[in-house]
Amino acid sequence: MPGEQLRELQFNRLRKMVDYCIDNVPFYKDKLNKAGITSSCDIESLEDIRKLPFTTKDDLKENYPDGLLAVGMDKVARIHASSGTTGKPTIGYYTRRDMEIWAEAAARVLVLNGITKSDIMQISVGYGLFTGALGFHQGAEKIGCTIVPASTGNTKKQLVMLHDVGVTALMATPSYATYLSEVISKSGIPRGEFRIGKVLLGAERCTKSMRETIENNLGVVTADNYGLTECFGPGVAGECEYHAGMHISEDIFYPEIIDPATGEALPDGEQGELVFTSLLREGMPLLRYRTRDITTLNHVKCRCGRTSVRMSAPFARTDDMFVFKGVNVFPSQIECAIDETDGLSPYYHIRLEREGFVDTATLFVELKQPKELLSDRKLQEIEDCLQNKLREMVIVRVNTRLVNPETLQRFTGKAKRVEDLRYSGE
Repeated sequence: MPGEQLRELQFNRLRKMVDYCIDNVPFYKDKLNKAGITSSCDIESLEDIRKLPFTTKDDLKENYPDGLLAVGMDKVARIHASSGTTGKPTIGYYTRRDMEIWAEAAARVLVLNGITKSDIMQISVGYGLFTGALGFHQGAEKIGCTIVPASTGNTKKQLVMLHDVGVTALMATPSYATYLSEVISKSGIPRGEFRIGKVLLGAERCTKSMRETIENNLGVVTADNYGLTECFGPGVAGECEYHAGMHISEDIFYPEIIDPATGEALPDGEQGELVFTSLLREGMPLLRYRTRDITTLNHVKCRCGRTSVRMSAPFARTDDMFVFKGVNVFPSQIECAIDETDGLSPYYHIRLEREGFVDTATLFVELKQPKELLSDRKLQEIEDCLQNKLREMVIVRVNTRLVNPETLQRFTGKAKRVEDLRYSGE
């Protein structure tokens, strides 16, 4: 769609959504009125979206469980919830129309990854309240491909299905896809007996070394995608064959990038917090929702021909950081240091502890080869390189421990990388 036509569509949908929220969600009626917005008449251009107040994670918590629901429960077709590890989950409500729109968005991401109705797609993420599996399941149904709803765990059976059924496309978290690829490469089954050609990764950050491991072990092309429960789930954005950012379905989810400290809008190319406004959602519409993901936007037309805006893979979040010796540290910084150090695998674990009144951070990283096969000099070179990279990216001192391959825990869902024991005894 030409840019001007897309912006007109977004503007019209935005105005309808503002009226819809005022008419159906008391929380938004009150919040918009306080901001001087009484109807869509106060929105005279697409840029006027900046007049709307932000919606935050705290707003969702304070209105838990159904304070932001815009329809009666008799109109709700499904309920999902986030996989948050602390506090109450984030609940998403979906009408039947929402389900249709969500399926369309998820199908777009699958098509971006080259998946067609001729594919056999194995979905190896958890089914249930988590949106990932069912979101892509319904997207795959819309395309018409064959679905293997494997869920997570039972890796032996996963391998049997991948091999015996002739699966051509796999959807999994980067951690589990990496693990599966290693299991397959060590299974003794010739690579040529597997038909997997496409791997869609999601639900957690995917590092460069993870992608390389999966692609090298399986001889496949991988693609990343982005989604969140607050915006349906998977289907918000995905990579095309050029891997130059993830295309956002911006006719459904209107994106902005803001300065996380001031809330001011930032131009293309500048890193900031990603904000989404629901343009079509009925059950639980959100206006200017602050995702806490740090990324960039690019409106330049992609080589694939699509005109939709592209987002880079989030390199950090404003809320998954940990504070260590007064410095904000993001796991993504650790991952980048590991990626840039030869001889290390993508598996790592960070342990934060307190010795007396002093905080310590220890990074455990798996080597690609057993220590027994490496000289002391080589091990020292790897550790020195990692320490140098960490100093560049993290600033504060992080202790490092190089461990043998297959030493650290594998995860079938989202990987838990940081273990904070500093306050466990308080």
